Amino acid sequence: MSGLLCMNVDGAYVSSLQYGGIGGILRNEKGEFIAGFAYRVPNVSSAFHAELLAIKSGLELIQALGVSNVALMSSLEAVKAVTAEDHDFSTLGIIVEEIKDLLGDLLFIGVHHTYRTANHVAHRLAGFNFDSDSDIHMEWFPQAPECVLDAL
Repeated sequence: MSGLLCMNVDGAYVSSLQYGGIGGILRNEKGEFIAGFAYRVPNVSSAFHAELLAIKSGLELIQALGVSNVALMSSLEAVKAVTAEDHDFSTLGIIVEEIKDLLGDLLFIGVHHTYRTANHVAHRLAGFNFDSDSDIHMEWFPQAPECVLDAL
């Protein structure tokens, strides 16, 4: 795989539920699907929490695939948190610091803000488990699932 890859991630959260959803999609420089993930995560406290978990899972996917030269795209609040130089002592700081450690281990990974309108595939993947009664866990799938084919 040559050229710049793009990993879009998103987290979904509904305060009345005891879980959140996360999703992400890795594409090549032509916008073609390479890999992705979507699953339910328990005990999510906020949309920000879900977004951080999505970033962490996206980085773990990048690491597992052994790719570099990736632009990771996420929400502004999450991007600010994981790119800050100071140590994060907040209640979600341990996740932020784990993400920073992953970023330090990976080569040529840039973390950037993306608007919701440009992140619709990852958003749909993050919300996938809200539309289902089952606890579907699709992690690191090699083909795009049907639920996002129309959006690719």
